[in-house]
Amino acid sequence: MRTDLKGVSKAFGAKQILTEVSFSVEQGEFCTLIGPTGCGKTTLLRIADLLERPTRGSVLLDGNDCTGSRGRSRTAVRRRMAMVMQRPFMLTGTVERNVRFGPGVRGMTVGAAEISEVLDATGLSGMGQRNARTLSGGEMQKVAIARAVITKPELLLLDEPLNSVDQGFKPELRALIGKLHREMGMTVLMATHDLADALALSNRTVVLSEGRVMQTGATKKVFSHPESLFVASFIGMKNILQVRFGSGTATAGDIEFSMTEQAQGEGYICIPPEAIVLSPEKPDSSQRNAFKAIVSHLERMPMYDTVHILLQELELQSTITRESTAHLGLEPGSEVWASFKATSVRVLG
Repeated sequence: MRTDLKGVSKAFGAKQILTEVSFSVEQGEFCTLIGPTGCGKTTLLRIADLLERPTRGSVLLDGNDCTGSRGRSRTAVRRRMAMVMQRPFMLTGTVERNVRFGPGVRGMTVGAAEISEVLDATGLSGMGQRNARTLSGGEMQKVAIARAVITKPELLLLDEPLNSVDQGFKPELRALIGKLHREMGMTVLMATHDLADALALSNRTVVLSEGRVMQTGATKKVFSHPESLFVASFIGMKNILQVRFGSGTATAGDIEFSMTEQAQGEGYICIPPEAIVLSPEKPDSSQRNAFKAIVSHLERMPMYDTVHILLQELELQSTITRESTAHLGLEPGSEVWASFKATSVRVLG
């Protein structure tokens, strides 16, 4: 189901929740809404699910304006969708009873074979007769997902589905959601504040802040080329510097960086830590940015090291392997050369 939100605004009394939100999700896409708590993600999902009406704007589903739909026409559209909430509600009784509830409220009849199939697909095989309220949080969320997908929705809406799940259970549930999306081909719109969810699952991302869209596009592009200081900071981009732009340059303090993007006046750039190469000697390469630096301190991470370096008064971070740290003999006070390509310098906004 293709989903288009056009100029959607929503206010509850004097409190403005959403302002002129517009984006599209193609049929079969996995789109993630990311943003800090309170930015309007849940309200936006409820509007897409036709549970809330926008104050202004429209919701188009498969090209049809469903914003003001009522009665049977609204019910008919909503039966083509399903939503999984952050904290799944479990009816008293068995897992099977809970799964049957989804089709039941839609007037659908499902047989034992269909129940067995969806339990297998969601990792609940053999658990149909378990008391649903005795399950772990992760297992309850699987039941909620099974209850939704057994209706074969054309649009699946997920509201922070991993938020109430134990950390160790998240990779399994994340993989399950991805598998169901691939196998069923449904359109998915998921709200989350966890960047790992967006990176692992979605091919489109919408970044929200205070009810406004800050950036939207292919997930890889949003994370690799943030268009504003807010987006760069929210996704955890490091090495954000305020600069003055020149012809093919960006100057921060007394340090001038070469860049390929064009910009004028003042603004911000970011340099990904993984783009900064550290070496004991000045590199003999095509990299147009090479500076002497001093190691200020090291951060030991599970899979890599983050090396904090000083270029005069500027502090940057470089991400390198544990083996590289040892090979270079890095420690606080070490002198190194830091180099990176001009194409690595990204302009924000």
